[in-house]
Amino acid sequence: MAKDYDFCKDAMLRSERCNMQWYQKYLCRVLEKAKENRARDIDISIGLARDLVQVLNEKVHPPKEVPLTEVEHRGDDDSLMKPVEQEVVDRFYNSTEKGGDFAYLKERNKKSPEEKFYFRIVTSWDYGWNQKASKLLGKDVHHGREALLKETFYRKNNLGPDPPHYAQPAGAEVSICSEYSCSAN
Repeated sequence: MAKDYDFCKDAMLRSERCNMQWYQKYLCRVLEKAKENRARDIDISIGLARDLVQVLNEKVHPPKEVPLTEVEHRGDDDSLMKPVEQEVVDRFYNSTEKGGDFAYLKERNKKSPEEKFYFRIVTSWDYGWNQKASKLLGKDVHHGREALLKETFYRKNNLGPDPPHYAQPAGAEVSICSEYSCSAN
């Protein structure tokens, strides 16, 4: 099985290398010939092809090696979860009222994943794992929702003074007009 995978992987890499070499050698020439034959207006395509060839010719840096994390060995037990406290298990098995399973899950959900599991099982746990070791405290955002408009748009104090362009005109005469008459002040 592993040999089949290695063969397919090698064949795919050879095919990609062959395609990349063709693009580097012939793509610009083919597009310029099509332009000479006036097949269509392809000036934009030629520019894009030159950009592509330039990107393909860039040197690729080798990937950085990431050290493997050590997994603590616990002997014969190969479970992923740490043992559950007895009082939490009792909520599940010894519950007489309806909803014992809900109470168990609610109690179990109060603990963070690093308190329930020996190591990260899914990649979404990478962010925030061992967060208690951090010196910075996270702010409470209510399940990721924040009142952004309330904090930035609405005023936190009373109304401020009117802006200067709302002021009375300087040096001009103000008149008050009604439907029947007009008087200057």
